[in-house]
Amino acid sequence: MEKIRLILRGGLDGATLAAAPTDFGLVTGWTQGTLSTSPVGILPAGLWGKVPAGDPYLAHINVLTDQPLGPGDFFELQSGAPIQPRVQYSPGPGNSRLVLVRPTDRLRFVVAPQVLVVIELLIESIGGVNELGTRLTAWSERSQSTGGVRSVRLGFPAALPAWQGLLHVIHDSANADVITLPTRSLVPLDAVLTFSRKGVGVPTLAAAAGDTIVHGLVNQQVNRAVIVYNNGEEWALAGT
Repeated sequence: MEKIRLILRGGLDGATLAAAPTDFGLVTGWTQGTLSTSPVGILPAGLWGKVPAGDPYLAHINVLTDQPLGPGDFFELQSGAPIQPRVQYSPGPGNSRLVLVRPTDRLRFVVAPQVLVVIELLIESIGGVNELGTRLTAWSERSQSTGGVRSVRLGFPAALPAWQGLLHVIHDSANADVITLPTRSLVPLDAVLTFSRKGVGVPTLAAAAGDTIVHGLVNQQVNRAVIVYNNGEEWALAGT
């Protein structure tokens, strides 16, 4: 297993390709390097030769920061040219996701500026028969099969990352904030979002570009609470 740790002071913009760290070294069992420019946001799948050349691999990815990650912070695995999103999730320390990374992929990170950002990647090549890789896959499947429930409180405009399982969002603000849903195709059909208004402000749920919310709408005010599903064609809402 490869253990790679990348250090950054600043933010991750989801757009700028990171140059290879010049200070890679072994630190407490990790291959550690510093991303010297900020912001950055895209890492090549090959991680500058630190993973077996040409092999796909399983990756478990965490982002550790001084302050908690926000609702707009996410990791996205993208395919190579043509660039298309493959999976997106919040990479906080509580996640248990494993992703299959191909040599042509890109690792995209969006994190608001922080004093210190640490990206940790646990990587297992699956180019051949690999007992540990098999155990990691089984662990990931068990972790995801248990579902999991997350709750987020928002008091400001935000873009929600794609989610799995059950996600509760509570809007508590005096402002009529716009909360943008993730790209619908990134959300599994069995994922459920509950969105509740608590504050004085009446929030609006907005669809991402190209998506719609029931009957072709692109946004919907939430006066009390709604349940949101991906029905395979558009966002379906139940509630008020």
